Order: sequence, then structure tokens, then C-alpha cells
Amino acid sequence: MAAAIAAALADDPPRVLEIGPGRGALTRPLLGRFPRVRAIELDAHLAETLASRLGDPSGLEVWRADALHDDLKEMIEDGPWQVAGNLPYAVATPIVRRLVHWGPAIPRMVVMVQREVAQRFLAPPGSPHRGLVSVEMELLARAQRLFDVPAGAFSPPPRVVSTVLVITPQPPPAPPAVVASALRLAGAAFTQRRKKLLNALAGAVPASLLRSALAEADCDGGWRPQQLDAARWLRLACAVSGLNEGREA
Repeated sequence: MAAAIAAALADDPPRVLEIGPGRGALTRPLLGRFPRVRAIELDAHLAETLASRLGDPSGLEVWRADALHDDLKEMIEDGPWQVAGNLPYAVATPIVRRLVHWGPAIPRMVVMVQREVAQRFLAPPGSPHRGLVSVEMELLARAQRLFDVPAGAFSPPPRVVSTVLVITPQPPPAPPAVVASALRLAGAAFTQRRKKLLNALAGAVPASLLRSALAEADCDGGWRPQQLDAARWLRLACAVSGLNEGREA
């Protein structure tokens, strides 16, 4: 499984940022393929012993750091860097969401997450698994499922199945302000995912504008948030912004 993850990375750039190396099960095949591996490990003991456990390879840098909260710019200096890792289940979603915004600095990610998390990343419009992260992935990346990893591949085995994803960040399809606005609207709507758009967005868009914005974006106010694709969220963001500007003028 670890060898398959390493093989799924591109040949270039020839450097990999590994998140959560633990005892080095993935680090070893990464070093067998790439001349530089920068391993980011939060646990102090694991960070201190990883290099010696692997025979002190010259291409390995071990940083004790938090991939979710520490300065990401510092971690990916000398880039671009590919990313690989068996991400901690509890924080996999926010880590991926953070990384995908870096675009060309992280051209490819091959990461293992809980299968249910992978389903949310990949969920198409209309899927019951669809949520904010599904829209965000559509807007900022291409993501595909590579393979599942059964619980028996781990020691001790977890109570869940894992999925390996290949994620390739893409240039955003609209200006950053429009993408950010679309994600804010989607985020507001998905907090009330069982409601129709007219009700789910009532707290995010003034009632006097909401019906007009939905019509301009070719969205039915009776739809649920999970029915919209990323392009419609962008159109809705533009419609809300245009109507707001017109009202202020």
C-alpha cells in the first residue's frame, strides 16, 4: 500500500512533503523514489527517532511541526513540493482544505483519509454526501479515488476503511473574491442542508435580493444545497454581488 502511494506521485517536482510520517512506513518508499523528503511530524518522540529508525538517510529532513496550524509557507519553501501522507483522521479535512489553496506550490497530493471523508471530497451534485468540501474541491482541484485500504493493513487495525486520493490543485475558475464569496454562500447553505435554498440562504443574503439572485443564477429556490454544482455557486455569488452593488449605487 505504501509503495502504491509513492508510485502515484508524479516524477516532478522531485521532492515530497510527507505529513504525519509516524514510524516511517510510507517514508521509506518515498525515499526510495525521491531525493528529498521533508517529513512533518507533530509527535515529539516520533519526530526525534524517525531518521535513526530509517538509517539516517541523507535525503530526509524531519520537522517537528503541526501541518494544520503552523506556518505552511515555511514548510513548502524551496518548492514546489508534492504532498503525501496517511493523514490523521480527525484533522484530514481541514488539512486538505488548507493545502489545496496553495495551487502551484503544491501541484499534487496523494493522501489517505477515512473512506467517508473521501466520499465527501468526491461527492457530485445530488449526492447525499455532498457538502462544502465537495464544492471547494470542484472549484480548486481535480480529485480522484485511487484505492481503498482495509483495516487489516494497519497495526493495530482501525474500525474504519481508508481511501487513498490523488488531488491535483487547479487554477480557480474565477477571481479569488468570487470563489471566496461562492464558498461563503455554500458554507452558509450547507449548515442547513435539509432546507430549500430560499430558507437555507435567508441568513446570508438579504431577503430583498435572494429571489432575484437565485433567478439570475438560474437556481430554483426550492432546490436543496447539494443539488448545485460549483458553477452555479459561482453564478449565485456573482448575482448577489451585482445586486448588492446596484442597490448601494
